[in-house]
Amino acid sequence: MLDINNVGVSFGGVHALSRVTFTMPDTGISALIGPNGAGKTTLFNVITGFVAPKEGTVKFAGKEITGYRSEQVFMEGISRTFQNLNIIPELTLRENMYLGFIGKEKPSALKTMLRLNRGYWKETTRRIEECMEFVNVTEYADMTPGSVPYGVLKNFELGRAVMSNPKLLLLDEPAAGLNLAEKENLASMVRKIQSTGVCILMVEHDMQFISSLAEFVVCLNFGQVIATGTYGEIRENKEVLKAYLGDEDA
Repeated sequence: MLDINNVGVSFGGVHALSRVTFTMPDTGISALIGPNGAGKTTLFNVITGFVAPKEGTVKFAGKEITGYRSEQVFMEGISRTFQNLNIIPELTLRENMYLGFIGKEKPSALKTMLRLNRGYWKETTRRIEECMEFVNVTEYADMTPGSVPYGVLKNFELGRAVMSNPKLLLLDEPAAGLNLAEKENLASMVRKIQSTGVCILMVEHDMQFISSLAEFVVCLNFGQVIATGTYGEIRENKEVLKAYLGDEDA
């Protein structure tokens, strides 16, 4: 599904990524772990076209997408969430969901706003309602974000990310800021999305959350891959224990 080959990125002489290489399974849930500054989000930005690699290639579904712009990557079937919620506070969740809807055959914004393209408007509305129901946020649809629990907003972000029916969904620290019950709910939602056939790659620091979901794990440290495998294999890797879990566990 996703092939990363010798990817390198530098910022002002600092090597953020160096010869990063791994192949993500074609199905299931995978995870990218590592300490702060390991290069996880930078790699996400390379995959999704926000950062151009200095060297190496990115292939998705057998097609090289190295250097694609973010909108081109999106059109290939890759969607993502970000570490921070990107929700307009003055708008309701439904209105935010509408702004996030990007069809693969998009009419002009003016026609949509004026409802002149009624077929597109009807399909957009149907898809929005479907996605909100899928992630269990329908009852909050007409509320602004400030009135909605944080865990619900996390579900909303997932719903917005899957509106385009992606083949691959990248989740950047989805469990950050959630309590235990909210994490369990989010984990169920991630499994629900994966069960529809969407491949998922997530960056996450919560190892318990990772262990409950990920079938394949890649560990980065100082911009390099130091281990790949199942969670059990990663958990026993001495380099991972030193870099990520602490020397006391090694």
